[in-house]
Amino acid sequence: MLFSTLTEIQQHIAVGNGTDFNRLKPHILNAETAYICPLLGTEMFAKLQEFFDNPPSAELAEEQKIIGELLKKVQKSLIHLAYWMGFQVLNATISDGGFKRSENEKMKSLFKYQEDELKEYFKNAGFNALDEVLEYLEGNMEQFSDFKTSANWTILKSAFIPDTKTFDSIIFINSSRLTFLRLKSFSGLVEDLSIKPILGEAIFTEIKTEMVKVEVPAKVKNILPYIRKAVAYLSASRLMEESGSDLTEKGLYFESTSAGFKNDRSKQPSNPEQVAALAARYRAIGESYLEQLKSYLIAHPQDWPGYSGQPGNVLRRNNTNRKTFWA
Repeated sequence: MLFSTLTEIQQHIAVGNGTDFNRLKPHILNAETAYICPLLGTEMFAKLQEFFDNPPSAELAEEQKIIGELLKKVQKSLIHLAYWMGFQVLNATISDGGFKRSENEKMKSLFKYQEDELKEYFKNAGFNALDEVLEYLEGNMEQFSDFKTSANWTILKSAFIPDTKTFDSIIFINSSRLTFLRLKSFSGLVEDLSIKPILGEAIFTEIKTEMVKVEVPAKVKNILPYIRKAVAYLSASRLMEESGSDLTEKGLYFESTSAGFKNDRSKQPSNPEQVAALAARYRAIGESYLEQLKSYLIAHPQDWPGYSGQPGNVLRRNNTNRKTFWA
């Protein structure tokens, strides 16, 4: 566990000296299991735990300073998420007689709206701090090579949209790396099911190969904006359709999704009808960009002479003297 004393917690949240650390401990452990470990990965978390358990001497090497700074950022997220997860239990007294609301003559409980706002604060602060963790890891990639090979690395050079900044320039996600990671699987799906059939195998492979080079050919630079806009809007639409939430919900990275606009695991911040309408709008915009991509390819045969003008998955058959019925 990345906390051992109340003093360490007070560096991130101004809790009273009378706070019982043992009451917080299970919620800290739960937050580590639910959020920190899945994001960092087993090896990276073990490295951080080792640093915490065996702190170096006062004279820190540069690498140790970087790990120490990462630990602070992780702790900041961890304690806020722990308070968010354990909010109801910490706000109650559990005895042999059952569950009671914590209250006495000197201290009154918060109003319901105040409780909701405080809980939302802990949640937002926790996930915002996780974004800070990812940004810090990204900015110090050489020192965190073990995380660089993990599934949660935020720079995807082989993808049409390689990083958070590129996606954010098309659709505003508040530079959230958590949101970008949640969109990653949907972006891959759009590449395979929407972009590749339009480009065809040869052009798709050529663009993928050339776009990661130091010197990117002009024709690839020119076509990438059309591809990226289509991928961004269609992947955002797919995520909202599956989750029933908009792109501001950073906790989506850790939530399971189900078909339709229902998610029983968390309170959704957006009106379902508004999310559905926005998802439909994004899908329409994405499909419009697909049409622009086709038009661009047709209009530039000198750059893409192999383009047939037909999607790769179009049904082709000889209909001469044959009747075709579509059910």
